[in-house]
Amino acid sequence: IELATFEKMADQVAMTVPQLQCDLSAGKFSCAICREEEGAVIGYAMFVYTFDLEAGRLMYLEDLYVREKYRGKGVGSDMWEWLVATAKREGCASMEFSVLSWNVTAIPFYVKRGARNLTNEHGKSVLRYNVL
Repeated sequence: IELATFEKMADQVAMTVPQLQCDLSAGKFSCAICREEEGAVIGYAMFVYTFDLEAGRLMYLEDLYVREKYRGKGVGSDMWEWLVATAKREGCASMEFSVLSWNVTAIPFYVKRGARNLTNEHGKSVLRYNVL
Protein backbone atom coordinates (compact mmCIF):
# COMPACT_ATOMS: atom_id res chain seq x y z
CA ILE A 1 0.00 0.00 0.00
CA GLU A 2 3.00 2.30 0.57
CA LEU A 3 3.83 2.39 -3.15
CA ALA A 4 0.17 2.92 -4.10
CA THR A 5 -0.04 5.79 -1.63
CA PHE A 6 3.13 7.32 -3.12
CA GLU A 7 1.61 6.96 -6.60
CA LYS A 8 -1.64 8.55 -5.36
CA MET A 9 -3.54 5.37 -6.22
CA ALA A 10 -4.17 3.74 -2.83
CA ASP A 11 -7.91 3.70 -3.48
CA GLN A 12 -7.34 1.62 -6.64
CA VAL A 13 -5.47 -1.32 -5.09
CA ALA A 14 -7.30 -4.57 -5.78
CA MET A 15 -4.40 -7.01 -5.30
CA THR A 16 -4.28 -8.73 -1.93
CA VAL A 17 -1.15 -9.89 -0.12
CA PRO A 18 -2.23 -13.58 -0.36
CA GLN A 19 -2.82 -13.23 -4.12
CA LEU A 20 0.54 -11.53 -4.56
CA GLN A 21 2.27 -14.31 -2.59
CA CYS A 22 0.44 -16.98 -4.59
CA ASP A 23 1.38 -15.43 -7.95
CA LEU A 24 5.00 -14.99 -6.88
CA SER A 25 5.19 -18.62 -5.72
CA ALA A 26 3.66 -19.72 -9.04
CA GLY A 27 6.37 -17.86 -10.98
CA LYS A 28 3.97 -15.42 -12.60
CA PHE A 29 6.40 -12.58 -11.88
CA SER A 30 9.76 -12.04 -10.25
CA CYS A 31 10.55 -9.85 -7.31
CA ALA A 32 13.93 -8.81 -6.04
CA ILE A 33 14.41 -7.33 -2.62
CA CYS A 34 17.34 -4.99 -2.73
CA ARG A 35 18.08 -5.28 0.92
CA GLU A 36 16.60 -5.19 4.33
CA GLU A 37 17.51 -3.06 7.26
CA GLU A 38 16.50 -4.14 10.74
CA GLY A 39 14.20 -6.73 9.20
CA ALA A 40 12.33 -4.20 7.04
CA VAL A 41 12.43 -4.12 3.23
CA ILE A 42 13.89 -0.81 2.07
CA GLY A 43 13.48 -1.34 -1.66
CA TYR A 44 12.25 -3.83 -4.22
CA ALA A 45 11.78 -4.44 -7.92
CA MET A 46 8.94 -6.41 -9.48
CA PHE A 47 9.24 -7.58 -13.09
CA VAL A 48 8.14 -10.09 -15.71
CA TYR A 49 9.68 -11.33 -18.92
CA THR A 50 7.72 -10.77 -22.10
CA PHE A 51 8.30 -10.39 -25.83
CA ASP A 52 8.21 -7.61 -28.37
CA LEU A 53 8.04 -8.34 -32.10
CA GLU A 54 10.60 -5.63 -32.79
CA ALA A 55 13.05 -6.15 -29.93
CA GLY A 56 12.57 -9.80 -28.95
CA ARG A 57 12.65 -10.86 -25.33
CA LEU A 58 12.36 -8.03 -22.84
CA MET A 59 12.02 -7.40 -19.14
CA TYR A 60 8.97 -5.41 -18.16
CA LEU A 61 9.69 -3.58 -14.94
CA GLU A 62 6.43 -3.13 -13.07
CA ASP A 63 7.90 -1.46 -10.01
CA LEU A 64 11.22 -0.20 -8.75
CA TYR A 65 10.56 1.27 -5.35
CA VAL A 66 12.80 2.58 -2.60
CA ARG A 67 11.32 3.72 0.68
CA GLU A 68 11.51 7.48 1.05
CA LYS A 69 14.07 7.70 3.84
CA TYR A 70 16.53 5.56 1.81
CA ARG A 71 16.30 7.53 -1.44
CA GLY A 72 19.40 9.36 -2.61
CA LYS A 73 21.70 6.81 -0.93
CA GLY A 74 22.46 4.61 -3.95
CA VAL A 75 19.83 1.96 -3.23
CA GLY A 76 17.92 2.64 -6.46
CA SER A 77 21.14 2.76 -8.48
CA ASP A 78 22.26 -0.58 -7.06
CA MET A 79 18.87 -2.09 -7.87
CA TRP A 80 18.96 -0.67 -11.40
CA GLU A 81 22.41 -2.16 -12.03
CA TRP A 82 21.20 -5.53 -10.75
CA LEU A 83 18.13 -5.37 -13.00
CA VAL A 84 20.22 -4.52 -16.08
CA ALA A 85 22.64 -7.37 -15.33
CA THR A 86 19.72 -9.77 -14.81
CA ALA A 87 18.05 -8.69 -18.07
CA LYS A 88 21.33 -9.23 -19.95
CA ARG A 89 21.90 -12.62 -18.34
CA GLU A 90 18.35 -13.67 -19.30
CA GLY A 91 18.86 -12.67 -22.94
CA CYS A 92 16.63 -9.61 -22.92
CA ALA A 93 17.15 -7.04 -25.65
CA SER A 94 15.60 -4.28 -23.56
CA MET A 95 13.73 -3.28 -20.45
CA GLU A 96 10.45 -1.41 -20.59
CA PHE A 97 8.52 0.35 -17.86
CA SER A 98 6.19 3.27 -17.32
CA VAL A 99 6.70 6.22 -15.03
CA LEU A 100 3.96 8.51 -13.82
CA SER A 101 4.38 11.83 -15.60
CA TRP A 102 4.36 13.78 -12.33
CA ASN A 103 7.22 11.72 -10.86
CA VAL A 104 9.89 14.29 -11.62
CA THR A 105 12.63 12.45 -9.73
CA ALA A 106 12.11 9.06 -11.37
CA ILE A 107 12.15 10.21 -14.99
CA PRO A 108 15.62 11.84 -14.80
CA PHE A 109 16.87 8.82 -12.79
CA TYR A 110 16.08 6.52 -15.73
CA VAL A 111 17.10 8.95 -18.49
CA LYS A 112 20.47 9.51 -16.79
CA ARG A 113 21.03 5.77 -17.04
CA GLY A 114 20.25 5.65 -20.76
CA ALA A 115 16.49 5.01 -20.89
CA ARG A 116 14.60 6.66 -23.73
CA ASN A 117 11.15 8.15 -23.40
CA LEU A 118 9.11 6.21 -25.96
CA THR A 119 6.07 8.39 -25.29
CA ASN A 120 7.82 11.25 -27.03
CA GLU A 121 10.00 9.23 -29.39
CA HIS A 122 7.40 6.81 -30.76
CA GLY A 123 4.18 8.48 -29.74
CA LYS A 124 3.11 5.41 -27.78
CA SER A 125 0.21 5.58 -25.38
CA VAL A 126 -0.21 3.26 -22.43
CA LEU A 127 -3.68 1.70 -22.35
CA ARG A 128 -5.39 -0.62 -19.90
CA TYR A 129 -8.48 -2.76 -20.30
CA ASN A 130 -9.90 -4.04 -17.02
CA VAL A 131 -10.99 -7.66 -17.47
CA LEU A 132 -12.40 -8.03 -13.95
